[in-house]
Amino acid sequence: MTGRLDEMAKRPVHKVLAIADGSDDAAMLAAAAKFASRHDANLSVLACVEPPPDIDRFARSTGMTAAQMIDKLVDLRRLAIVDLARQTGVIDLENVHITVGKPFFEISRYVAANDIDIVIKTAERLSGSGRFLFASTDQHLVRKCPCAVWLRLPESPHPPKIILAAVDVDDWDAREPLTLAALNRQIVETSLHLAVGHDAVIHVLHVWDAPGEGLVGMFSSGQDSQIAAQSYVNDVQGAHTKSLERLISPYRAEALKTGGPRILSRLGKGTVRSVIAEHADSLGADILVMGTVARTGISGILIGNTAEDILNTVDCSVMTVKPDGFVSPLNFKA
Repeated sequence: MTGRLDEMAKRPVHKVLAIADGSDDAAMLAAAAKFASRHDANLSVLACVEPPPDIDRFARSTGMTAAQMIDKLVDLRRLAIVDLARQTGVIDLENVHITVGKPFFEISRYVAANDIDIVIKTAERLSGSGRFLFASTDQHLVRKCPCAVWLRLPESPHPPKIILAAVDVDDWDAREPLTLAALNRQIVETSLHLAVGHDAVIHVLHVWDAPGEGLVGMFSSGQDSQIAAQSYVNDVQGAHTKSLERLISPYRAEALKTGGPRILSRLGKGTVRSVIAEHADSLGADILVMGTVARTGISGILIGNTAEDILNTVDCSVMTVKPDGFVSPLNFKA
């Protein structure tokens, strides 16, 4: 993405935070370093040490206090990161930070205190699963972290070439239509931040339905019922098509002028959970970009369990963004 496309992505990336948690850190850090370098952004690395719940008993059995045991765990984590820095050559040790506590809370607190724009983290393997799903810490971050969260699968290519951006342009019943519209733009612009070059493709997907289809058929008379129902569906689809085109047409026009990524519109009829997963699979998406919120007055955006169901259904990396003005439900103390 170059030229005017950079200007159209109105939320520049200044600060990137990579989470070193011991799971495929090298691949994640390489991707984070490339992403930060391309945006001329500062890259920091955060590692969290979560003491075991029985640390007092554990420490006593070794002849140490709990505080001494935590210090040892922190030292071991720091040594591992120093070794990782030597292996990868992408870590500035002055920008490495180690905290103690619940990872999702410590990450979110660091983000809030340091105005981080994007968190990049390897997706956790859910216990007992043979593939990567998005487990507890990841789901907490999706709901509560104040900034965008990129949950990356280790095998994902970087930069991603096939990007699926899930938007919701059905704002007729939204309590905050302006906020919803801004979030849709943010999803497209985040996708532009990820895309590199004219061979990248951004598929902007809107999931729609025609809830009155059955009623129209029921209340229409005789042989005209099927025609009436289909006419209703066509009208609804046409309205969604126009709304989606209004969203993406400025970005598509600039991409064509500047040799940026291809931006394609897609409509999927059905439920959000199934349609997004089906498109991610059929397109072979490298990453899904979508909006998620924990507590908001917005209607029609992926909320709570719906978002988590999607996270645990797709077989690709996920970037989640939150609307402007989002306030984390975590109570950060100054």
